[in-house]
Amino acid sequence: MLLVAGTLVGMVTLWQFEPRVGRLWLNMAWLAAGACLIALPIGGFAATVIYKTDVPGRKVAGLLFIGMLFVPLYLIAGAWDAGFGLQGWHTLATNPHLAHEPWLRGWRAAIWVHALAAVPWVVLIVGAWLRAVEAEIEEDAATCATPAQVLLHVSVRRAAPAFVVAGVWIAVVAAAEISVTDFFQVRTFAEEVYTQAALGAFDSGGEQALSASGLWIGLLLSTALAVAAIAVARRWFTNFTDAPHRAPWIARIRRWRWPAAIVLASIMLLVAGVPLGNLIYKAGVRVAAPLRDADASLAETRPHGPVRSWSAAKVVERLAAAPAEFRGDLWLSIRIGVVAATAALVIAIPLAWSMRSARATPWVRLAVLAVCLTIPGPLLGVGLIHLMNRPVDSPLSFLAWLYDTNFGPWLVQTIRSLPVATLILWPALASIPQVMLDAAATEGSSSLGRLFRIALPQRWPAAAAAWLVALAIAIAELAATVLVIPPQQSTAISVRIFQLLHYGVDDRVAAISLVLVAGIAALTWISATLLKRKV
Repeated sequence: MLLVAGTLVGMVTLWQFEPRVGRLWLNMAWLAAGACLIALPIGGFAATVIYKTDVPGRKVAGLLFIGMLFVPLYLIAGAWDAGFGLQGWHTLATNPHLAHEPWLRGWRAAIWVHALAAVPWVVLIVGAWLRAVEAEIEEDAATCATPAQVLLHVSVRRAAPAFVVAGVWIAVVAAAEISVTDFFQVRTFAEEVYTQAALGAFDSGGEQALSASGLWIGLLLSTALAVAAIAVARRWFTNFTDAPHRAPWIARIRRWRWPAAIVLASIMLLVAGVPLGNLIYKAGVRVAAPLRDADASLAETRPHGPVRSWSAAKVVERLAAAPAEFRGDLWLSIRIGVVAATAALVIAIPLAWSMRSARATPWVRLAVLAVCLTIPGPLLGVGLIHLMNRPVDSPLSFLAWLYDTNFGPWLVQTIRSLPVATLILWPALASIPQVMLDAAATEGSSSLGRLFRIALPQRWPAAAAAWLVALAIAIAELAATVLVIPPQQSTAISVRIFQLLHYGVDDRVAAISLVLVAGIAALTWISATLLKRKV
C-alpha cells in the first residue's frame, strides 16, 4: 500500500509541476498496468504448476522460462513483428495488399510484447516465493482440504508479495526501456528522452526539450520504485539460491495433471514457441516472382503476386552464415561486454560484501543500485555524452578524447549490469556461516582477507553466475548504447539489429536474432546451473 501511495503522490506531483513529464509517466503507467494484467495471471499460473504440482513437463518448462529471462526486448518485439507486424507472415497471408492495419501495432503491440517478455520473470519471482512456503503448513492443510484448495488458500496466498514484486519489476522495465516503445511509436518518458537526444533537442535547448526539473523528478520516481523492489529482492535471490536444497510440498492433482499440462504447454507456446517460430519462418522464407504464361487461360490460374515458400535448408544456411556476416558487430559486442561484465563483478563483490555485514538495511547503497537499474537508458546516454563532450576551456576537457572511443558503451553497460550482479552476490555471500568468519577474525584476518580467502572460494559459482548474467545484460543493452556508440565500421550487435528491425524482419535479421537468442539463453542456463550448485 505504501508503494502504491508513494507512486500516486509522485504522479500527482509530476502532473502539478511538470505536466508534460506527468503525461509521459502516465503513459508508462498505462503500459506497465496493461502488461501486468496479462503477465501476472499467466506467469502466476505457470509458476504454481511448475513449482508446486506434479504436472508432466514442468522441468522442461522451468528451463525454458529461465532461458528466456534475459532475452532483450527488441528481439522479442522483432520476433512478434515477424509474424503479426506490417511485413509479418500472418499479415501478408491474411492481408496481402495491406488494406487493413496489422494486428501488432501501437499501444496494443507495446503492451503485448512487454507482457510476454515479463512472463518468465513472473514465473521465477513467484516460483521462488512458492518454494519458500513452509511445507509443514501446507501438509497440515492437506489433511483437511483438497490439493487445489491448499494451493489456492495457502501456497498462493502466502506468495502474494511476489506478485507485487513482479509488478514493480514490470514497471521498472517499462520505465527504463525504449526498444518496444520506439518500435511501435508509443510515447513514454524514456522514449521521449531518446527521441529528443536523437534529434539534438538537448544540445540546442529548444522549447521542445524536457526541463531539467522534469528529468530529475521522473528519475526520482523510477528510483523510488526500484528501491522498493530491491529492498525485498534479497529474499527472492536467497530463495532461488537455496531452492534445490529444500523439500517443498508438491500437490498431487491427479485427474487435473493433463489439463494443467496442456495449459502450461500453451503458455510455453505463446511465450517462446510463436515468436521463435516467426523468426524461423522468416529465416527460411523464399520469395519468387510470379510465373507468366502466354496462354491467358493458364495465366488466370497463376499467382499474380510474389510466390512465397519456406525451406528448412535455407534456415540452416542463414543460421550458419549469420555469425560470419555480423562477425564485426558480434566481436565488438563481446569485447565490450566481457570488459563491462568484469568491471561490474569487480565492483559488485566488495559492494555485496559490505551490504552483507551491514547491521541495518543499507538504503544508500540500495538507492545507488536502484539508480543504476532504473535510470532510463537514453537519459544515461545523454548524461554521459554531456560529461565527455566538453569544450577545451572546461576543467573536464581531458575527457573529450574518450568521446570517440568505446569507453561510453563500456561504462553504460557496466552501470546496467552492476545491480543484478550485486543482487546475485549479496545473498550468496550472506549465506557464509558467521561462526567461520568470526574464527578467521580472531586469528587476525581482515575483512578483505575473509572475503577473498573464505567467502569467495566457497561461493565462486555465484561469482561466475554473476559474471555470466552481467555479460548477457551487457551484450543485450540497447537504450544507452545506441546513443554513445561512436561511428565506426562495426557497431554493437544490439544497435545493428535495432536499426535493421525498423526496415522489417528479413531472413538476415531473423537469423542473427535466433543466434543472439540462443547465446543469451545459454548464458542464462549456465548461470542458473551455477546458482543451484551446492558448494
